[in-house]
Amino acid sequence: MRPLHANTQHRPMALVHPREARPERWPNMSEAGISALEAAAAVGCDPFKSPVRLWMEKTGRQDLLQPQPNLQTKSDGATYWSRLLEPIVAAHYTLRCGHRVRRMAGLLRHLEHSWMFAHLGREVLGRQDVQLLECRCIGLWEADHWKQGLPSYVRIQMLHQLGVTGAHAIDVAALIGGEDLRIYRVERDEVEIARLIEAEREFWRCVELDHAPAAKQQVL
Repeated sequence: MRPLHANTQHRPMALVHPREARPERWPNMSEAGISALEAAAAVGCDPFKSPVRLWMEKTGRQDLLQPQPNLQTKSDGATYWSRLLEPIVAAHYTLRCGHRVRRMAGLLRHLEHSWMFAHLGREVLGRQDVQLLECRCIGLWEADHWKQGLPSYVRIQMLHQLGVTGAHAIDVAALIGGEDLRIYRVERDEVEIARLIEAEREFWRCVELDHAPAAKQQVL
């Protein structure tokens, strides 16, 4: 399989509008594609969401989904605390690593695959070894997934971001249980990114054709 980027000079980050939008199906433009946070679910590697559930969300079948009251409550709480604590996590990342960061805003789409996008987080300034920072606040309900290090589903999400942005590496600053700050680096791997794109393409094809994807996990 040919790597997404054959040369060592990756494309710079640039805001790109999708070439083919379907406003009648996705009135919210950010829904027309697969985000970084949805990447693991799209390829069947997310412990919290199956490909079928994500497909139902993308095809407007939310009313048919069984509610997840416990998970939804926890997710709402995690979202609130993440937004509140992310600036603090970023500040402590700078203190620990000495890397200056800058908040970014907007939505970035892949230059070739318009269905592949990422919401911008933070940029690491003046570094050749790492260009992006992802801040995560991990609650106790999710902490078990981090016992052995960076979870595979988070790594997939980060590879998605690297694929979209063309960046060389991204640091993940994760605050576990409000007291344990860990920093993991995910470096660009062209073979893994190419495989991920192909797996995501298969999922998005299911969305376009309105055919449910397979429930079993993909092998990346």
